Amino acid sequence: MDNAQKAIMIGVGLFITIIIIAAVMLITGMGQDMLVEGQQQVSNISQSLQAQLTADFDESTVTGAQVITAIKRYYKDETMALIVDNGTGISSYGKVNPTNYTAGNNYTGYTDVEATTENNPVGVGKLSDAADSSTYVPSTAQFNAHLIKIKNSDNVIGLYFERK
Repeated sequence: MDNAQKAIMIGVGLFITIIIIAAVMLITGMGQDMLVEGQQQVSNISQSLQAQLTADFDESTVTGAQVITAIKRYYKDETMALIVDNGTGISSYGKVNPTNYTAGNNYTGYTDVEATTENNPVGVGKLSDAADSSTYVPSTAQFNAHLIKIKNSDNVIGLYFERK
């Protein structure tokens, strides 16, 4: 009888261990699902916020001062491409190389731009250097602003400024 009791206790202990392991695996699986869903929601919110912040530049006319401010705002953003055509030269700013993207709405002329690489962006300080005509942005000049979007998507990943 003593051996029978030991066998029953071992069986019950094994059964309880299996139940605990199954519960932990179930909770872990639910947590991973919640984590993936949360990451997707954060991504959607981020894209929506980016669209709201860049809506002012959607096919509008801005001054050179606004161009400089926008570049200084987004220069270190790892998700934004910034291109300025000041009439005498085209410069790329920031960390994104925009050659794989297309501009928003009906504007696609930027695709001929020779963009700088991620490792060699133009310095923001050159925007106000009147001695460098290829990068200088006069604060009173008028620019057409365009959004750069990922192909076949509404995700804004850059701004293109073209001097009038």
